[in-house]
Parts: sequence; C-alpha cells; structure tokens
Amino acid sequence: MALKIPPPIFMLVALIIMYGCHYLLPWWQFNTVWIIAIPLIIIAVVSGFLSVLALTKADTTISPLIPQQTARLVTRGIYQYSRNPMYVSLLLLLIAAVFIYGELSTILGIVFFIVVINHYQIKPEEKVLLTLFGEEYTQYCRQVRRWF
Repeated sequence: MALKIPPPIFMLVALIIMYGCHYLLPWWQFNTVWIIAIPLIIIAVVSGFLSVLALTKADTTISPLIPQQTARLVTRGIYQYSRNPMYVSLLLLLIAAVFIYGELSTILGIVFFIVVINHYQIKPEEKVLLTLFGEEYTQYCRQVRRWF
C-alpha cells in the first residue's frame, strides 16, 4: 500500500472539515440531536471493539497499514455483516458528529472520509487479500458487503 496514513487520521481530517463547514458553509442549521448522536457513538464504539476482538481471536493483524501480514481471513462475528466494520465504526462517529454540530453542510466531511477510505485504504486492502486468499476471499466478497 502506497499511502501509510492510519484511517483514524482521515477521520480526524474529516472532523476538521466538518468543523470548518459548520462555521464557513452554514446551509441548514438545526439543534444538536443527542438522542441520535449518543446511540450512534455507542454503536460505533461497540462495533469497533467487536472488530478488534474478532481479529485478535483469529490471531491476525489488526493494523490496516500492513494487510499483507494478515494470517487468516476473518468471516465470523461482526465480519459476517460487513467486510470493513472498523471503517464503519469511524463512519458512525462522523455521522454522530453531524447531529452534534447541527449543520447539514458537515456531511461534506463524511463524503471526504468515504471517498478517501474507499480509494486509499479499502481497494488496496482488497487487492492484498485477494492475493493472499484467492477464491475464498472472492466468495466472501460475494456474500458480504463492503460497508454495511
């Protein structure tokens, strides 16, 4: 993988973009909606934890920067619902941030995150996993969606 930036850094950049949008591009402001933000944060934390737990139990790398060191293809637990639950957990935190900021333009940070993670992280990871696991990975991709 050419780009060696941890995905949480992209999430932080997205949050900075969202902060800027909140103040510089006020499209449609609304009150903070904690009743939506808090459950999203809880789901994000739980799904992130379950992702790490599944990889740890399988005794494989949890680092998104070194997918070539993946020892096993994990298809159980939370990975039976999403091929990228760690990235989904980061995305859920960003969605929660939209409801905390109370500004529709902050969605631009989410768009940035999805585009960057898909292009610079997920697609290169998928190439490595296809090389490592071949038909088993192809079958997994047919059964389980990338994000949700």
